[in-house]
Amino acid sequence: MPLTDELFGTLIREADPASTPLDSAPSAEDWALLRRMMDAPSTASPVRSSPERPVLDRIAAIRRTARTSRPLRIALRTAWIAPALAAIIAVGLAIGPMTAAPAYAVTPPVLVAQPIPQTADEVLNASIATLQGAQPRTPTRDAQVVGWALRDDGNPDPVITPVWQKWVWDADGTGHLESQAGAPYSVTADGKIVAPATEAPKEGSPTELPRQSSAQYFAEPPAEPTALRAYIAHRIDLPTDADPMTVWGAISAIRDEWALSPAQQAAALQLLRDAGGVSVLGTVTDRLGRSGIALKIASTKRPQFTATVVLDAGTREIIAADTIYQGGSTMKLKIAPGSVIEYKAWLSR
Repeated sequence: MPLTDELFGTLIREADPASTPLDSAPSAEDWALLRRMMDAPSTASPVRSSPERPVLDRIAAIRRTARTSRPLRIALRTAWIAPALAAIIAVGLAIGPMTAAPAYAVTPPVLVAQPIPQTADEVLNASIATLQGAQPRTPTRDAQVVGWALRDDGNPDPVITPVWQKWVWDADGTGHLESQAGAPYSVTADGKIVAPATEAPKEGSPTELPRQSSAQYFAEPPAEPTALRAYIAHRIDLPTDADPMTVWGAISAIRDEWALSPAQQAAALQLLRDAGGVSVLGTVTDRLGRSGIALKIASTKRPQFTATVVLDAGTREIIAADTIYQGGSTMKLKIAPGSVIEYKAWLSR
């Protein structure tokens, strides 16, 4: 599909979770977001949990933990990664030359939720109370996130490579992301996670990212809902009746930069609760192996996409989010409705 200016204008208004004035010029972030929505053929279907998935989750979790201690990193890689990779290779050998080549999806599996009886208001109210009663913690502008997004060049790629990112801020008020490739994997058409189907980046290899301005969220976010909403409205066109996806898009952008305190996250959840459009999916295990409660964020204004937001089961902090394509996009994405087109997992300090 040719990427005309008219098409990009349509995609900005349709896909950007924040309200974008019609006469706004696309920013670098806009272009990056829109390229994630490029056409990409997929055989994705609703997926099930598989025994290979925890292995890959452990690799990712171990890699992040090991950054804090070089001796620990060496020990963990010796104890876990070698047998884990051996197990993955064994899976690949099991579907070797004796059988036809498998079909691969180009999107990750969805998180599998186990239903719970609580309503969205009950989960949110309990979460807000837990966060408000938590030990105070000073927020810092050094958020760390691991994520993935649909390829932006329109070519199908069965290899999914998470990217580990950390903000680094400079004295002149600009920032950049330090970025490394995570453990690559592929997903078979029937939902099993296996070794990479084709050539993949080496885990830990650096990835190039453009320098980005820190102007949008330079000040520390407030820890009170009304003030937080004003903080957001000062930076984007946030109407008084902003839909839930708009509110979540702003919170997600702040979370990408800031390691928020419990009180700040409580204020963010209050904004989500007040926006409506939240339902409960159930308990989940996120992509880093953490137990959580998943909430679905939906909007009648943007029905083409929803967000799955994961709260830590114990602390109730915001730890992960997926963006799900629900179908009906005017750009005719060649992926199945229900496919994950982007995910993030925020790391605790």
